Formats: sequence, structure tokens, C-alpha cells
Amino acid sequence: MAYYAPEPYTQGTWNFYFIAVHPHSQGQGYAARLLHYIEQMLAERGERVLLVETSGLSNFERTRAFYRKQGYEEEARIREFYKAGDDKIIFGKALNTWK
Repeated sequence: MAYYAPEPYTQGTWNFYFIAVHPHSQGQGYAARLLHYIEQMLAERGERVLLVETSGLSNFERTRAFYRKQGYEEEARIREFYKAGDDKIIFGKALNTWK
């Protein structure tokens, strides 16, 4: 399951809010295939950018590594966003790579 939506007041910028794969099916590439499908679908519609945010805590390193592996780059870091010691990290990917 995945949830994404357009960023208000922008042209072609979307937010990817979450992706979930049943624990028994994790590690089999389902999340990557689902994300790639969403990217391709948005690109075909002429959308420009897909953003995703996550925590900077060490237990979210696997999540950050997943997005890096999918071609996302760190665009911003807001220090202490969620709570003291927990940064908000925003990753982004240009969707024109699908064209």
C-alpha cells in the first residue's frame, strides 16, 4: 500500500507519504516496484518532482537507504523537527527521468 498526493500551491510537485509492505513480503522488491510504478505514472502525466520525508534517527537508516537506492537525493534537513535530536530529512527525485 502507498499514499501520495500533490503538494498544494505547486506545479507538478508531489509528496510520497508512506509505503507499506506486509512483513512476510518485505525484502522481495515489492516496495521498489510499487514506488517505480507511481513514479512512472506521475511522469507520464507530466508531473515533475516526488518528495518523501523521513526521520533522521538511526533506526530509520534502512528507510533512508531504501530511498537513496531508488535514486532519491537528500534535498533538505530540518534539525530537531520531530523532537529534540530527531531531524526531518526530505528526499526528492525528478520525475523526468522516466521520459
